[in-house]
Amino acid sequence: MLLAHAAVVDLYRNKYGAAQEGEIGMAIWFRWYEPLRNSSEDVEAAQRATDFTVGWFLDPILYGDYPNSMKSILGERLPSFTKEESARLRDSVDFIGLNAVTTEYATTDDDVMNITITGYFEDWGVKLTNYRDGEIIGPYYGEYLVPWGLERVLNYMRTKYNNIPTYITQLGYGLNTTSVDDVIRVEFFSEYLKSLLAGMRNGADVRGVFAWSLIDGFETFYGLGQRFGLYYVDDSFERHPRLSALWFKNMLNPNLTVVSRS
Repeated sequence: MLLAHAAVVDLYRNKYGAAQEGEIGMAIWFRWYEPLRNSSEDVEAAQRATDFTVGWFLDPILYGDYPNSMKSILGERLPSFTKEESARLRDSVDFIGLNAVTTEYATTDDDVMNITITGYFEDWGVKLTNYRDGEIIGPYYGEYLVPWGLERVLNYMRTKYNNIPTYITQLGYGLNTTSVDDVIRVEFFSEYLKSLLAGMRNGADVRGVFAWSLIDGFETFYGLGQRFGLYYVDDSFERHPRLSALWFKNMLNPNLTVVSRS
């Protein structure tokens, strides 16, 4: 996939880029991993988890190679790039899209590190948890609400990846309800946008944010079990604005009019 991406970017830039002035990016899931303890072992565990999820893609397309932790752990099981492939991969995006919603604590998994079982998650050598000292990381409604994790993500993009232009391509919260009184979703957007603003004030080059989603849809992982829309779509396909739609309207422009639509 990475080499195919690099080939397409190379083709576009050489053949069409000058005339069209287009940009090409890549969207990835970025779940923040916070060290469970302020120890070198847990800091390294959190970094490994990030390397095996985010760095697996971003390091090659920005720096031309996989993260050192992946190369060290996987050895010959990890494909290598030729010099030509590495050069083509390097800087093969103009921006990054982030789907960033939640956060987990990470701690080293000594049991896995001391056995010979190999597999994607076993290779991390990391235990993930949502509790520290008996306290939950954040309210849970299908996903944990951890707004401060988004600021951490943006700080990481700024420092690790040279503050590449970034779009939040999916920011939303699914609820297993058809109710239009989605107070939890309003809380989600309010708190996460505050964290986004904090990251931007730290210097993160965020170019745009896409709320997920305008209307209820059939989700890849959840079907209709989790509804993300600012608008509720009933069985007759009529659309009804939820509280979150009204909140967005007031936040963006109090003079807008929100209407139902059939």
